[in-house]
Amino acid sequence: MAKQCFQYGISGYRQMPESFRAFKGLRGISKEVVPLTRAERSEVANQFLKHGFRAAVAHIKHLERQREHRSKRYVTYGFKAQEQPNLFVYCPQVYCRADAPIEERLRVFKRVRRQLEHDNGEVKTSTECELDGEYRPVNIRKNIVTADFNRPIRIWLKDAA
Repeated sequence: MAKQCFQYGISGYRQMPESFRAFKGLRGISKEVVPLTRAERSEVANQFLKHGFRAAVAHIKHLERQREHRSKRYVTYGFKAQEQPNLFVYCPQVYCRADAPIEERLRVFKRVRRQLEHDNGEVKTSTECELDGEYRPVNIRKNIVTADFNRPIRIWLKDAA
């Protein structure tokens, strides 16, 4: 079976770089327009006019990969800590795509808030203790951070899947 590669097409007027359009599709099938912003169109036109068709197609592929990478980013929500402003608390198990509809992002925010409110905003960060002569724990201390619900933040996750 032959490998099917996308074919690209570029059209536009030399005097108007913002008029350039890019098309992408398989052989024998009508090509679809590649969505480009005005600045991206101008850059594709510059690449096409200065370096040729292959350089412009390479730039379009770069823009598509960049868009695809951006769409796979995940986000969750959390709150700054009351005790130390440089710390924050969140639920890493509850997340959504960064480009998800606002309703889904709001649902994730409310779910994180509900979970933290269930525990009165307290999150145990660590437990410390001392050991006696027979290696039994004594003087057990729990380090707790309290969420400040008035200071929500968005937290970007590298790879949640």
